[in-house]
Amino acid sequence: MDRLVHHGEIASFRELCARVLTPKTRYLVLDLDRTIHLGRDLGEDLGWELCAYQGYGREHFELIEGRQQIGKFLLDWDHPRKTARYLARSLKIWAYPGAYYGVWGKAAARLDWLRRRGFRHFIADPVRAAQRVPQLTLLRHLQTTSEGVLRELAQHIWHRYEPDQVIDREDLAWVRAQWPQLEVVLSSASPKPTVEVAGEALRVDHVHYSTLEQINSGEAKVQRLRELCGCMDDSEVEIVGISDTSRGEDHCWAQHFTCVVDINSPTPFPAIVSSDSPLREVHSATLLTKHERDRRAAGDPNYLDARREKLAPAQTKRELTREDLERRLGWLLKRVNAVASAPGQITGDIAYRLAVLQETSATLLRT
Repeated sequence: MDRLVHHGEIASFRELCARVLTPKTRYLVLDLDRTIHLGRDLGEDLGWELCAYQGYGREHFELIEGRQQIGKFLLDWDHPRKTARYLARSLKIWAYPGAYYGVWGKAAARLDWLRRRGFRHFIADPVRAAQRVPQLTLLRHLQTTSEGVLRELAQHIWHRYEPDQVIDREDLAWVRAQWPQLEVVLSSASPKPTVEVAGEALRVDHVHYSTLEQINSGEAKVQRLRELCGCMDDSEVEIVGISDTSRGEDHCWAQHFTCVVDINSPTPFPAIVSSDSPLREVHSATLLTKHERDRRAAGDPNYLDARREKLAPAQTKRELTREDLERRLGWLLKRVNAVASAPGQITGDIAYRLAVLQETSATLLRT
């Protein structure tokens, strides 16, 4: 690629777009969970909300739903029997998927020996591979109720987390006014009700979501976009992707898009891509939520959300050219090429080594 920019803290999505969009940009692709909202997974929350709805029953759920705050569980200790029934139902549905993802997702992300073993087992990143189990569990669970109920619950979740939004309808309206040729795609691994409610609230042009037949994650997102955009491989067509890519699932965008941007991300896009990638630029930024902007405007010196402690720290703006990148990462690129060009099929060990080298490239550029 030709350019990498760490923007540091940016107050608004509009300011970020002014830096990355051009008159040639044809599609702006947005991830949903943890991208539109800081640290929120709306698709996962829909599953937990449905557990409470079914466990308590509609009438009681409507009485206590307003108490729901941060977290997966909605507990009503004034009615222990109802709460016990709700928790038992949730445990029955989510115990195995939760334990499975706990091992191959969360634990493998922290324990290198387990991660290496996971690569050998899945011949892929175990964190992303393990996501399939809870994703399929969620999609099957959602089929146990009507679409109307799911949309209602998804709307409740959307409004509940409004203070955590970093991108809103007015932002996208401003983007369209500045770049009228552009189409906005909301592409998420979340289920249809969640993505449709978000798409309607944001007034995007296209929504792509997961179904039982197709999980819209990783390369599947690229394939859906390719179906939408027949000229995707045209070198004159610019596609900009913006994602928190917190679990690395959108890293593949760098192999297909003209420009990628990670916002509020603990796992930024890698700086090394394949030689046939159309990627020209990588951007990284810390984008403030509505609540953070309000607190900063009120003069609060501690306006940043406490959850940001788990994210990469905001940096001062820094820009690197192709020459700068070659000077910093030339030795690492040689190692990547040596591993990637080894004869034979990709094994778990090779996939692991490539992943570590790519992550090293991102880490070196943040320090």
